[in-house]
Amino acid sequence: MEIKEEVQVVYEEDVAVLLTSGQHEDRPHRRLTDFRFYDAEGQPQLIEMSTVDDLLIAGLILPLEDSSDKQNQNCVRCVGFGPIESWSISGYKDGSPAIWVSTEAADYDCIKPAGNYKKFYDQSFEKAQACVEVYRKLSKSSGGNPDLSPDELLASVVQTISASKGCPSRGSIKDFIISHGEFIHGQLISLEGTSNQNDKTFSKLPFLVALRDEGYKRRDFTRPKAAYFGGSCMSDLGIIDAENEVDESGSSIYASQENNDLKLARLLQEEEYLKSISPEKIQGSAPLSDKYYIKINKDEIANDYPLPAYYKTSNEETDEFLFFDSDIHMCDTDELPRGMLQNWSLYNSDSRLISLELLPMKPCAHIDVTMFVSGVMTGDDGSGFCLDTNLSHSSSSNQGPRDIDGFPIYLSAIKEWTIDFGSSMIFISIRTDMACYRLGKPSKQYTPWHEPILKTAWLTISITTLLNEQSCIAKLSFADAIKRISNFEKDHPAYISSNPADVERYVVVHGQIILQQFAELQDGNIKC
Repeated sequence: MEIKEEVQVVYEEDVAVLLTSGQHEDRPHRRLTDFRFYDAEGQPQLIEMSTVDDLLIAGLILPLEDSSDKQNQNCVRCVGFGPIESWSISGYKDGSPAIWVSTEAADYDCIKPAGNYKKFYDQSFEKAQACVEVYRKLSKSSGGNPDLSPDELLASVVQTISASKGCPSRGSIKDFIISHGEFIHGQLISLEGTSNQNDKTFSKLPFLVALRDEGYKRRDFTRPKAAYFGGSCMSDLGIIDAENEVDESGSSIYASQENNDLKLARLLQEEEYLKSISPEKIQGSAPLSDKYYIKINKDEIANDYPLPAYYKTSNEETDEFLFFDSDIHMCDTDELPRGMLQNWSLYNSDSRLISLELLPMKPCAHIDVTMFVSGVMTGDDGSGFCLDTNLSHSSSSNQGPRDIDGFPIYLSAIKEWTIDFGSSMIFISIRTDMACYRLGKPSKQYTPWHEPILKTAWLTISITTLLNEQSCIAKLSFADAIKRISNFEKDHPAYISSNPADVERYVVVHGQIILQQFAELQDGNIKC
């Protein structure tokens, strides 16, 4: 959002509301950006703390309606106004979560937090997003199905959130949802008066009751550790416990034990966690790459791929989250379960086939690509891709339907991928939050999308060979390397073209894979 460089600063909320006023408003509604919420001592606080303490607001106040004139729209910075009297979540119907805060003077739509407040707001927004997605999976009027099994409901929510840009960045999404079960339950119960008549009463849905009670168990340190809610343990926790353990009024025993002191303790615990969190402390996730990632331009590589197409399958696929326990994410990435995928395809959230090349090989900040995989999961037999004189007839291709003994599965979002080289073989592996998979043969439909990845991998091997043949690596210039590659025979796996200009274009536009592979090489002479 662009704003004027010179922004008027005021210290009275009424004045700020008046300066950004719209027409015919009974109750003022404004947008709030570059904001933070803090206590009387100036310390940043989670928005939920406003229910137990007075929180003030600092930020830019704008009219609710966005102006087409970005340079001259009304914008006022107000410092120390409030306190926050209440807050709420909107966007349940359209699936676009938003957080609103209300003071005595106005209601504010929270657009974008200040940089130093972002990790606090992200925690609240992720919880709001979880509420919205659970609502939509349970609400028939929003296309949901409350009659699905708890496993299926939870897996569906996790899959939807993992495909969004605002998904939780810490650990398992499934664990995040369960640990905030009480919060989600409370928010959805408050919507019962506004729900469609065709929707079931949320307070009577066993899934929500179990989610609430398991959330309580997970943060109750005075009780023994409960069984995990997800995966194969879902039915063991069984919704039976949630129905049986009630008091005389019909409320859950766990929920009836909640009071303001416990609520404050929980919020303070979240606050301390947010203040201390760092990427290195995130369990179960790989460290972010300390290298810059050069984003690949899809238009530049389009000529090397088939025309756009969408993923198609006749198999009934099972969600990856149903195969593993919910505590898998607590493992180090090296300890995750391992398997192999055959007859696989990669696609984005719109089911459009997509190249693995668009995803950085290592996790890094500001990744804006989300891709998923479907295939047949089998045991890892150690096979890779054999060196062949013709990619279109190599072992990576699929000349027709194959009967594979395994489980049709669709995976959560890919977090990272690697290319390993063996004796005349290439091994490509991917990692999700739940497991690591070695990629076997792709599906017939996806094979043309995978061949450029293999060709570029072989190209990296060939360039490495050319470099190591030199008495001094620096003697091989870029132009010399391009000329030598253009001299490859057509049956060479890294053959691109006999035209040096075409070779140069290919090397440049696919250079990110080559550079990332060089970075992973255990060769002290080759550095990038």
